[in-house]
Amino acid sequence: MKRLALLLLPALLAAACTTSRGSEAPPSLAAAAETITPTDVRARIGFLASDALRGRDTPSPGLDTAAHWIADELASFGLEPGIGDGWLQRYPYPAVSLDAGEATLRVAAGATHMFTYGEDFWAEPGSEAEPAGMVYVGSELPEGAEVRDRVVLLRLAASLEQGRDGWRLDRQARRQAYATVDRAAESGAAAVVFVLDSVFTDDAVTLLAATAERPSRVLGGPEARPVPPALFLRWQPALRIFRMAGLDGATILSRPARRPIPLPGVTATAAAPRVAVDDARPPNVVGVLRGRDPVLRDRYVVVTAHMDHVGVGQPDETGDSIYNGADDDASGTAALVEVAEALAGLETRPRRSVMFVAVSGEEKGLLGSAWFVDHPPVPVESMVANVNLDMVGRNAPDSIVVIGQEYSSMGPLVRAIAADNPGLGLTVSEDLWPEERFFFRSDHFPFAAKEIPALFFFAGTHEDYHRPSDEIDDIDTDKVARVGRLVLYLVHAIADAEEPPMWDPQGLETVRSLTTQ
Repeated sequence: MKRLALLLLPALLAAACTTSRGSEAPPSLAAAAETITPTDVRARIGFLASDALRGRDTPSPGLDTAAHWIADELASFGLEPGIGDGWLQRYPYPAVSLDAGEATLRVAAGATHMFTYGEDFWAEPGSEAEPAGMVYVGSELPEGAEVRDRVVLLRLAASLEQGRDGWRLDRQARRQAYATVDRAAESGAAAVVFVLDSVFTDDAVTLLAATAERPSRVLGGPEARPVPPALFLRWQPALRIFRMAGLDGATILSRPARRPIPLPGVTATAAAPRVAVDDARPPNVVGVLRGRDPVLRDRYVVVTAHMDHVGVGQPDETGDSIYNGADDDASGTAALVEVAEALAGLETRPRRSVMFVAVSGEEKGLLGSAWFVDHPPVPVESMVANVNLDMVGRNAPDSIVVIGQEYSSMGPLVRAIAADNPGLGLTVSEDLWPEERFFFRSDHFPFAAKEIPALFFFAGTHEDYHRPSDEIDDIDTDKVARVGRLVLYLVHAIADAEEPPMWDPQGLETVRSLTTQ
């Protein structure tokens, strides 16, 4: 009856399900699945989440140790290196800091006024702009606004929050500011000056300036992502700029801007130069199990998990300061390695190739996976599917959330496989926490943004999330092993099917809308 029900799905979804080898594992595959054991899972997580790796921050020696260990494991199974003749794909992620002594905001309108860094404003590391006219655009930079070679003034609604590295703007304000700076760069703006609410005192600006001066990292390096200077200016100093233009700044700032408002006769010079601190190049690990079909072996099912965590930080109440990340994501990485070993041990390999990618930088913003799809070792068009594992070792032992089922034919397929293999003891659930926007928060997202059908295996967060207490003793290694077997069956079915997974047309449109947010 389950097979009949699947045949009644829309043709687009049915094709991928009915052309696979079938969701019930053949004996050789079932035997391979039995090699994924809780004992092996515990040993792998135990190594990755040990204190010796010190939380696997990106970049760090512990992360490199993890990467070389994963590469050695994949090599021992008989996989091929996936980056030319090597296993590691390194990407530039250098540390840069603000040259605070050269951070400048100088405004001229007949007379010239120099604003004081750390008192009137602070800045994010960027570049230096030539003197340019100023224009106020309201609370956001409109699409198509003519701001080329202009210093753009915007009002930014923000509050303060305590981060691991000091005080900072709240998350929503940071996201808005970063998006605005990116849009300003695309529009050719000379600089961006954010006007803060009056609650930001000079003491608050001093705290934020101190945080801004600490080194931060930039994917690809400053040359790969040139950005205009981004300055954050207190309310009262901003009113002075409007007065220099003969305008009532308090009134203008209190109302929505219907159109950009030039500041006549005012020019500004802004600078927030960056200084290189190091030249770090953290790794992704890439290994390939070559498919048997002479044509389809050049098509790839990509399995991902992030091997990084957040390193060493604030001690908890026990004094532990190492954030081991046993669940996040040593659990998914261990499952990836186990699936690779099981597939490599099959007597007959699947038709398509399977690429195993242990990425880094997930905790810093999906850096490794974003770099991978933008700099792929094989054409991105040859990647037919992505299966991603992140935090699969906790919570309900009899279920696993798989996010993205509704978007492609892989959703019905994974549900059919779970139903036809009751010994797995796993119910496949859809996203239980849509308000958390987990679709955006793990390494499947860059693949989906490239329109590669993707599924995200995820067991949910818990009280130990991003805390030193995320330790191996709380991992349900039996659940990780069973999730690994389910992923093994799914990856094999996709890799061995006549046809690749297909997007549901409405699902693809939804993904396109999500990935442009």
